[in-house]
Amino acid sequence: KAEYKSLSHQKVEEDKIKDGDVSDELVVALNKALKEKDELTEMIRSKREMRMQYVQENEKIEKQLREIRTALNVLKKELLDKTVLQTRYQGDIDNALNRLNEEYQMTYEFAFEQAHFDFDDEQAKKEVMTLRQDIQLLGHVNLDAIEEYQEVSERYEHLNKERIDLLEAQSAILKAIDEMDDIVIKQFSETFEKINHEFNGVFRTLFGGGRAELSYSDPDHILETGIDINIQPPGKAISNISLFSGGEKALIALSCLFAILKAKPVPMCILDEVEAALDQANVERFAKYLREFSHQTQFIVVTHRPGTMEQCNLLYGATMQQKGVTKLISVKLEDAKDLAQHQE
Repeated sequence: KAEYKSLSHQKVEEDKIKDGDVSDELVVALNKALKEKDELTEMIRSKREMRMQYVQENEKIEKQLREIRTALNVLKKELLDKTVLQTRYQGDIDNALNRLNEEYQMTYEFAFEQAHFDFDDEQAKKEVMTLRQDIQLLGHVNLDAIEEYQEVSERYEHLNKERIDLLEAQSAILKAIDEMDDIVIKQFSETFEKINHEFNGVFRTLFGGGRAELSYSDPDHILETGIDINIQPPGKAISNISLFSGGEKALIALSCLFAILKAKPVPMCILDEVEAALDQANVERFAKYLREFSHQTQFIVVTHRPGTMEQCNLLYGATMQQKGVTKLISVKLEDAKDLAQHQE
């Protein structure tokens, strides 16, 4: 611009040259100056165009910059919102982890391994509520539970071992009882049949006829059964033993006793006034049968009936010759008979 203004001041000189007042050198210098002027004018125009282009580009860049700033502000706002949201989510995660640790005593890794994601949320909430109620019902955690469990477990093992031993012993005892029951049933049945066989013969001998037999009241349960005595005396139709007289009942009992002794002989038998209820005829019949039986069994008979005493081999009596002094006296009937005969 300065050079342009300088050339513009030379306009007077140019007019002078046109009027022919200057020399050739000046014309040459003027032409040179004009050329430079044109070049500068063209350069200025080009610069102006370039400047306009720069201005347009600058405006475009500023517009883009404003758009970028606007987008940056939006991104900053979104970043701030996401930061706040992240902080809130991190707080929720921390609270959830603390709750998982405090309420359920689980780590995140263990819970993730045990998690099932395909579940019904409502049903899960109900189940959690039920489990919480069950946990509350359990009460406080007993810190000594492990030691108590060990003690109870050891005691249980000990008692269970004893229980098994008792069950085995019980099984062995029950087996032995069953075996003994079988033996008892067998022996009892065999003995019962022998006694029943002898009972009828003894009864007929003592009663002078009739019929008698023994029977089970419960044949299906030999060990618990009772025994019925079925009697038919000669000349009588009585079958119920409760209708007999006392003497007849005693004679029936003696018949049963002698039947047992015949089926199962014993070396000695003590009878205490068993014939007290019998009449004289039955006493004599009983004494004679007892004497016939004495070849296999020794009898000690406590009696006051003369009929029984007559059949004994040896008598023992108690006498009181002096007051307060009791003395036993024994007499052999055979010796007494011989002595009586010699005295006669």
